[in-house]
Amino acid sequence: MKTFDNAGFAALLALTTVMSAAGIDGILPLMPMIGSALNGDRESVQLTLTMFMLGIAVGQLIHGPISDRFGRKPAIVGGLIITSAATAGCALSSSIEMLIAFRFVHGLAASSGWLVARAIIRDRHEYQDAARVMSLMMVFHSTAPMLAPIIGAALTVYIGWEAMFIFLSVYSLSVAIFFSVFFKETIAAKAVDALNPGPIFRNFWKIANTGSFWAYTGCATAAYGMLFAFLSASADVIISHLGQSELHYSYMFAGVMVGSVCGMLMGARLVAKYGGDRLLYCGVLLAATFSLVLAGLAWARVDHWFSVMGPMAFCMVAFALIFPQSIAGVLQPFSDIAGAASSLVGFIQQLMGALTGVLVAVLSDGTQVSMAIGVLFWAIFGFLTYFAAVRNYRII
Repeated sequence: MKTFDNAGFAALLALTTVMSAAGIDGILPLMPMIGSALNGDRESVQLTLTMFMLGIAVGQLIHGPISDRFGRKPAIVGGLIITSAATAGCALSSSIEMLIAFRFVHGLAASSGWLVARAIIRDRHEYQDAARVMSLMMVFHSTAPMLAPIIGAALTVYIGWEAMFIFLSVYSLSVAIFFSVFFKETIAAKAVDALNPGPIFRNFWKIANTGSFWAYTGCATAAYGMLFAFLSASADVIISHLGQSELHYSYMFAGVMVGSVCGMLMGARLVAKYGGDRLLYCGVLLAATFSLVLAGLAWARVDHWFSVMGPMAFCMVAFALIFPQSIAGVLQPFSDIAGAASSLVGFIQQLMGALTGVLVAVLSDGTQVSMAIGVLFWAIFGFLTYFAAVRNYRII
């Protein structure tokens, strides 16, 4: 019964977390068409993704204290309503500059889902259960990267690029109504001073002075860095460089995300038996191995879609093993200020992801080389962080 309860709870939270994933993955196949429709060059279109990720990063610092002060439910519902309005604004954009602005607001609001969901899990569960529920949530969450590109590509082909944003707007509003009616508050006691600058900085200072926070944040950030290096360039590489259609790209992307689902299912099943530390070790080792394969094929100029998507599928298995364990390790010491801790780690992840996207785009020569270098860099960073820092704590 407990497993069923955990699975149902994880599925409920995944309804909110998919907003950030759909805001990236569902838009990737649209980007070439958006550039054509709004007269934007490659850099401008890439900026719509970067600003979305930057909005998510900034939002991490806002939603955590808000959820600690007013509760998890108002933070999620409010974020979903603003997301609905922002995506409607994206659909109505008449210039690339207008779309970039709305995409920032979109990211700012959509970040509430992931951040508050992590805090809710910490409200209800200690580490072993928290890691299991986190993995289950990410299994459900992983349906978004699999389905969103296909939905986005299909809507674009038959209706237009605006249709995906309209779909996201309607979805956000529907989930906001559902949560406002059915979700029960999980925070035990609201922190009345959570929005006062003094306590906010004291909480962040307390978190930042905890060594285990930086150790596990390093691994979590490495996982996100790999993911965003891939996200920022994969559509351009597969569609523009390798000549595949938007719809074919969406199918390939969904195939890569199957790796994430497999990793999440393995993690949820194995964490109780082997512990989070062993799964984290397997994740960083797997990431380092297949990022080297990806980079080697790129440097050898093997210009085939499978030379990109094949190794990335295994990197996504690694991502799924690394990320839930790392986040559970980050939050474990901070039961009283889980929202603030979730905010800080989320800000760091998303900021590094946005910077990675910018660097991959700037260094791109139109091939997969800069993307592969980005994935390899973060995989090696995560591997070294595990052995240099995480093994000194092992609180999971």
